[in-house]
Amino acid sequence: MTTEKILDVKDLYVIYRTDEMVCHALNGLSLYIDRGETLGLVGETGAGKTTLALSIMKLLPERIGFVEKGEIYLGDRNIMSCTSADMRLLRGETVSMIFQDPMSSLNPILTIGDQIAEVVELHSNLSKREIDNRVDEILGMVGLPASRKSEFPHQFSGGMQQRVVIAMALACEPQLLLADEPTTALDVTIQAQVLQLMKGLKKKLNTAMLLITHDLGVVAQMCDRVAIIYAGEIIEIGTVGDIFEGENHHPYTVGLFGSIPNIKEDSDRLHPIDGMMPDPANLPEGCKFHTRCTQCIKRCYTEAPRDYSLNSHTIKCHLMASIHGWETT
Repeated sequence: MTTEKILDVKDLYVIYRTDEMVCHALNGLSLYIDRGETLGLVGETGAGKTTLALSIMKLLPERIGFVEKGEIYLGDRNIMSCTSADMRLLRGETVSMIFQDPMSSLNPILTIGDQIAEVVELHSNLSKREIDNRVDEILGMVGLPASRKSEFPHQFSGGMQQRVVIAMALACEPQLLLADEPTTALDVTIQAQVLQLMKGLKKKLNTAMLLITHDLGVVAQMCDRVAIIYAGEIIEIGTVGDIFEGENHHPYTVGLFGSIPNIKEDSDRLHPIDGMMPDPANLPEGCKFHTRCTQCIKRCYTEAPRDYSLNSHTIKCHLMASIHGWETT
């Protein structure tokens, strides 16, 4: 079966520069997503997850955020060479983003109908009546009655606001959806409803998705492949089966799973990873995880590990490579 890459990020380096310091947010990050596929991106706060999404959308903060090196392809188009006008046309039609806080994504002084209509109007030549009908259709897709399109964001609950944001993101049926922790602010019941909604719409529209989350349970439910990010690098990537059922893992991935409560075990405490994410303005030499790793070997202190691959599973770890004799990709 042939696959088509809808997103291909190659050796991406992103920095945030201020008068006081330079923060290295992404450090040679590479990943791809096939059409219709969902890739889960997992890591601690500060690992670079949102920076990746903003880089794909070309929405890094002006005069502070810079792509130093690398390429980002949406289909066969390298967005690094796109102008601001090009990106305005690509956003919404080719790629859309669901931001973490729905209330900060919605304009409080415009009705939700007007906000969805604006997206449709920008990317189509429909008449006003056709746009109005399309807004009704989109609201129906996300389980909201069309009769509420004349209401304002503050009149909706958190879960309903997130449905509106999803409706806006999918209004023009984009090829790629970037979901930045879309359920973090929601309670568990509403979270399940929103995830089920996103899964159904993604399948119906054959939309590829980058799902950014801290929740490995959400990843297991929603994703086809999983990428583990640490200090701006993908340190492990594979299918859901590789990550959740495989035997070989990066020590950081092992630590993430160790931080999850196990309902089958009687335990008084969880087992968090010791230490903190390294300062992006002063990253350590060698493997960036070695300052927190209990299994690091001598070369971890000075030599940055390369990608070692076994079929669909890739791990960036000297220890795993030496134990299993893996070859570099």
